[in-house]
Amino acid sequence: MQICLTISSFFGILQPYCRNFFSPNFSDELIVETNTAENKISHNKIEIRNDNPEVIRMIMLNVSQSVTLDYYSDQTEKLLEETNSYTQLLARRGRLIIGGRKLKKFIGKTLLLKNRIAENLYIFDSPPETWENEQLDKLHTELKKSFDLQDRFRDVSEGLQIVKDNLELFKDILQYRTSLLLEWIVIILIAVEVINFFVGKIFQVNEK
Repeated sequence: MQICLTISSFFGILQPYCRNFFSPNFSDELIVETNTAENKISHNKIEIRNDNPEVIRMIMLNVSQSVTLDYYSDQTEKLLEETNSYTQLLARRGRLIIGGRKLKKFIGKTLLLKNRIAENLYIFDSPPETWENEQLDKLHTELKKSFDLQDRFRDVSEGLQIVKDNLELFKDILQYRTSLLLEWIVIILIAVEVINFFVGKIFQVNEK
């Protein structure tokens, strides 16, 4: 209970300095034991030989990346579910039940999520402090494997690609529907002009 209160108060301190504070609470628990005989990483516990601030920071960075991936995975799953609902309607009814404005908002939401992932995740790039510190680099690599960051990131990327492919299809269908509507409007206008022409000719003949 005391730990939960401490975390909540810490969030309260951080919130005014956050640009995009997310209300959903995603968390991960990890026990860090210092001054051990050797460095060892297990499922929910890390043992390190010293409490070097850089080492602690590296652990915190990887934990934060893991929690961030949980959040983006959840957002991607929601986008996939929404996309799938439109795809099922398309399969059942043979037409797309979504307007152009809503589709644009959907596309914008997907692009925004992809941009945030690119800004906030560093799955394939090592932090600068690991470049000249072999031990930190080794720890960072082991932590990424322990949290399965690359595979989870790949799952999120593939999910967003599926959403993107579906949205491209939806956009093509809407464009086809719009162009077909314009073609019919042009045909109707031409037909009206032809009718007006023949009606005018008939009236001219009758007047003579």
